[in-house]
Amino acid sequence: MHYEAESQLKNKESFIERQSDLDRVVSELDDAIGMDTEFHRRRTFFPRPCVLQLSTSTSVYIVDLLAPLDLTELESALFSEDRVKVTHSPREDLELLHLIFGQELPNLVDVQLAHAFVSTDATLNYSSLVKRYLDLPLEQNKKLTQSDWRKRPLTLTQIKYACDDVRFLLPLWDQIRSLLVKTGRISWFLEEMQHYFQPVYEFTLTDLTAIPAQSDWDAMELKIYFGLLEWRERTARSRNLPRERVFTQKEIKIAVEHHQRDIEFFQKNFLGFGKDLHRLISRIKKGNSKCNDINYSLGHKQSRHKRELFHRTKEPIKQLVAKKSDSMQLALETLGRSNQISNWISHYDEHHKFPASFGAWREEVIGSELREILNS
Repeated sequence: MHYEAESQLKNKESFIERQSDLDRVVSELDDAIGMDTEFHRRRTFFPRPCVLQLSTSTSVYIVDLLAPLDLTELESALFSEDRVKVTHSPREDLELLHLIFGQELPNLVDVQLAHAFVSTDATLNYSSLVKRYLDLPLEQNKKLTQSDWRKRPLTLTQIKYACDDVRFLLPLWDQIRSLLVKTGRISWFLEEMQHYFQPVYEFTLTDLTAIPAQSDWDAMELKIYFGLLEWRERTARSRNLPRERVFTQKEIKIAVEHHQRDIEFFQKNFLGFGKDLHRLISRIKKGNSKCNDINYSLGHKQSRHKRELFHRTKEPIKQLVAKKSDSMQLALETLGRSNQISNWISHYDEHHKFPASFGAWREEVIGSELREILNS
């Protein structure tokens, strides 16, 4: 499907750094807004807001977040339940907006996820979606994302890049939404959007399990590993430092694999904090540290019952998900990624039901067959 009215995509562009211009922009916002952000994140845990890009059916705006602007009215507009906010893979953008405004963005649309409900391609980048649905070439130098967005004035190249990032979002959503309606999957997508980005707003320890552990570590080593990951996460957030500047993955691995060594070893190999690290590991091993236990859903590292359950069920469930997604021309990762499947198995075993994030749409597609596998 191609979008032929290319002339309609040549929006007016405005760089907003004065309050009067921002007030005008807010008054001109439509019921649907395209949205993206640019930020600086080199030596901090949390990003520094630099630019907010907005698009309507006729215009593109770049709001200078470093200018002395009162964002109160803009906040009301963006967080209105009555407006649809159209984005592409907005995880970092949502984190940034939450940092600025302290709210969860309602009525959100991610065109990348929407596309995954009507195609087997789960993670098409923005320019690929523009080419596929609008038949327009969009060459973007992704290195510009890492450019210094704090510097003023922005270069013409930066401005063009920032504008293009939102210029096509609304027509993209129009095209993909039509396909979702046509295939009867619009309700599936909208339901998934209610849960998909929730981890952005909630610091959950289970998210740390995405950082892989050594497959040959025993239960105590895993306990120490995830305890150290949690300590690093909390420290990085409290000090606003990148995780690797607090404690590198290499250092964590060394600490885990030598946890039985004496304090002299830690003082020698972890200069400056070896003594404190040795004490922290001792507290984690005894189970009386500030680190909470993490139910990380790794079946082969849990109880005998869980190991047997995962061994018996995970592969058949993965085969079911692959078969269903293929027959429905639905992205496999959208129906069920490996870590999601692990979570379903563990949650069903403990609560005799699937987690809320499983959703009614998955219940419709694979619910009964999934239960047959788990109850067999």
